[in-house]
Amino acid sequence: MRLLIINILLLISTKLCAQTDLGIGIVSIDFDDKTILEFFKDSSQTDPIKVVEFFNDPAIKSWNIKNLQQQRNWLKPEILWLDYYAFNFRCISKNENWFEVIVNNELGQTYWIKSSESTKFKNWENYLKGMFSVARLSEQPQKIRSAPVENAKEMDYQGRDCFVVKSMKGDWIEITTPPYCDENYTDSKTPIKSGWIKWKVGNTLLIQYFTTS
Repeated sequence: MRLLIINILLLISTKLCAQTDLGIGIVSIDFDDKTILEFFKDSSQTDPIKVVEFFNDPAIKSWNIKNLQQQRNWLKPEILWLDYYAFNFRCISKNENWFEVIVNNELGQTYWIKSSESTKFKNWENYLKGMFSVARLSEQPQKIRSAPVENAKEMDYQGRDCFVVKSMKGDWIEITTPPYCDENYTDSKTPIKSGWIKWKVGNTLLIQYFTTS
């Protein structure tokens, strides 16, 4: 039930963030109870405009963010799931020392964070390859194609969407049905070995992705 709730929250987040700039990829924060993450208005500033500080919270027997409810007024990143150590931002631009990240996916607000051992960048292709599964959005129906073009042959698929990403070509991703999806999710008689769907159009996501089962 807990994982179901998490997946529902991710779907809601995906819908809310659909029009926000997708950027060039995702910055993930490796945090522990001593992590202090500073956000700057731009990369020329020396004083942070916002600070997020983690601590060991005995009340929940896990790590937490100080003044979390207050921080949530401005902090609405791609993912913030403390129980699963997931703290991810869409990245708009980067250089050797800085990342420009979207801190509020609803408003598109961006700040800058310093590059460090705690900040890990992945482009969208590598990020989506690391997901447990992806699925097409029901409100953005699309066919599974044999090639990454609109007029390619439609592939037969019966079952619930549960795919993993093999590769990316522009707005298209190559998908396959992994064994765990076929057994636990779709019970499909038509697994996909290699098919293509669009993952975005412009800044609109056409898929939802799941970090866990």
